[in-house]
Amino acid sequence: MPYNLQASVARIGATLFFSLMATVGVFAQSDMTAEADEAFDRRGYFEAAREYVALYAKIKSDVKLKAYCAFQAGEAYRLHHKPEDATEWYDKAIGLKYGNKNNKVFLLYGDALRDQEAYDEAIEMYARYEQEGGDSQVAEARIEQADFAAIMIEEPESRFIVEPMVLLNSDAYDFCPTIYGKDQDEMIFASSRESSTGTDEDPITGQAFMDLFRSEQDKKGRWSEPEPLGNTVCTEHNEGSACFNSDGKTLFFTRCMEMDGSNLACDIYFVKKQGNGFGASMALGLVNRDENDSSQVGHPALSPDDHFLIFSSDLPGGFGGKDLWYVKAEEGSFAGAVPQNLGASINTAGDEMFPAFRDNGDLYWSTNGRDGLGSLDLWKAEVREGELAFAEPKVLPFPLNSSGDDFAISFKADSDEGMFTSNRVGGKGKDDLYSFRLPPLEFCYQAFIYDYDTGMPLSGATVTLEGEDGSSNAYTTDSEGELALCDGQIGQRMTFNVDVAVEGYIGTGDLLTTEGLTESTTLAREYLLKEIVLNKEYDMPTVLYPLGSADLLVDASVNSADSLNYLVDLLQRNENLVIQLEAHTDSRGGAVANKKLSQDRAETCVNYLKDAGITSERMVPVGYGEEALLVSDAEISRMPKADQERAHQRNRRTVFKIIAFDYKGDE
Repeated sequence: MPYNLQASVARIGATLFFSLMATVGVFAQSDMTAEADEAFDRRGYFEAAREYVALYAKIKSDVKLKAYCAFQAGEAYRLHHKPEDATEWYDKAIGLKYGNKNNKVFLLYGDALRDQEAYDEAIEMYARYEQEGGDSQVAEARIEQADFAAIMIEEPESRFIVEPMVLLNSDAYDFCPTIYGKDQDEMIFASSRESSTGTDEDPITGQAFMDLFRSEQDKKGRWSEPEPLGNTVCTEHNEGSACFNSDGKTLFFTRCMEMDGSNLACDIYFVKKQGNGFGASMALGLVNRDENDSSQVGHPALSPDDHFLIFSSDLPGGFGGKDLWYVKAEEGSFAGAVPQNLGASINTAGDEMFPAFRDNGDLYWSTNGRDGLGSLDLWKAEVREGELAFAEPKVLPFPLNSSGDDFAISFKADSDEGMFTSNRVGGKGKDDLYSFRLPPLEFCYQAFIYDYDTGMPLSGATVTLEGEDGSSNAYTTDSEGELALCDGQIGQRMTFNVDVAVEGYIGTGDLLTTEGLTESTTLAREYLLKEIVLNKEYDMPTVLYPLGSADLLVDASVNSADSLNYLVDLLQRNENLVIQLEAHTDSRGGAVANKKLSQDRAETCVNYLKDAGITSERMVPVGYGEEALLVSDAEISRMPKADQERAHQRNRRTVFKIIAFDYKGDE
């Protein structure tokens, strides 16, 4: 578990609704910094940064105080989540020897660089932190994380396509999208844009307080101009991080109260839809507060069946900063439900926030308590049998995760499309909305068909693909004996039978599938077809029998029944063939007995094929006994003892000949 300074982070977007939980505090260095320190301690990071920067410019001779102001400005910008500004001020603090007093400035500087994808520079700072007496385990974990993130971004393995939602993003904070509606063409999100309710400035961000906004997608995929949800939901306080119940009639959301410049408690509220608007909002009341209770509750997520509400909180009894907790509905209500911790398999010593369910029950959330690409990463845990049972968590790949904060994911129902929030490099505002989609895999089937004996391509071959859904499509090879199907004929999770037929040749085929493939793939197959030669002896997989018996031998060394399936497949693919199935014995034993035994064996094979659905009209069983030895007795007698039995076995064989290829059945 990496060392985590983020457990106390209080930032709009990723931690807006938990700003009261921050444990970062400072002691006034002098009367000169008292006002800035006071703003910092009450989480007014925007105001504090402005004050520290102004003080830095004023201080001329007191180097220690100047270094302190530079470091605190960096901290305020970090907690306000402006890594570019944070790096500037950490650098100034280090230049004034602040690292001699507090070596964590190097660690924090490294984190700010990492959040800007400056991984090499970040690694240098982590190494410097260790050199200056910092925790070596912390430094090594950070270096390992930076290396991992750099590789993930430079060599992405994910097929996800991520794009900024340029029509919805503003230069303010835009975050926590929730997709809803019968056609999944509506969404709400939180924003501090100018059209938010009220005129006051949030001291944490220096922007307007957050409201929930709604947008609708037209048939061309364009999102409408966002509008506030209305005054029963949107107030002069901060609202955000919301979800609907399964029928879309009840909205659960987070509200954080503010009064006289101080942030008060955050709680989950709910409101029911009334026509095109909403009724009065009410607090869910998951925590019975008194004036000394500073526990924060927010980020609601309802399970697909509405039985469980998961949320993020710093309630006592957790594993770290903010944990994921849950309550269970009784008779459709969460009233009086006692919060339970989701457990150590999900929660860490860091912060777990912004939970969301996919419609199949998989759980998604963001955490800074696990190794990932940035400070806050998206994770998932697949649902398992049992009450809120999940598999081992897995980090989502780049580009869903980045070097910045990535959180609050929302999927369209029955789809690999959705939205999430990120403050990654290249965004328009502070936090931005991003869409994502997983494009379908592209599959190509290529067939190369040649004459078995000459190697020459067979043009005009018919290649028939039969799908499990009953579909059947025939194609023809070109002059080079090739066929390429690369224009959508082969789909995902598709299993199909291939039949290859050329007049005058024994047809062949294949069973192919794209099931389980995770990358776009070309299924290339080479088929070597044998020309039909009447009365030619064709080899087939070994068919053996117990000594003196006509039963098919099935043991550890051979499965004779399985060998005959070769003929089943051949005759099913070549419905015009008539074969003679021949059985031979070795020379040991009487000639008459061997003749009868071989006939019985040939008939055993024919009966097996009949049971597999091959009509008896297409098969002629013939037993040759010892009349057609491949290896003569004279040759065998000259062999070493060890080789003689193998020679006899060659003589004890079952083969087939094609005696006609014009069978038409019951036409």
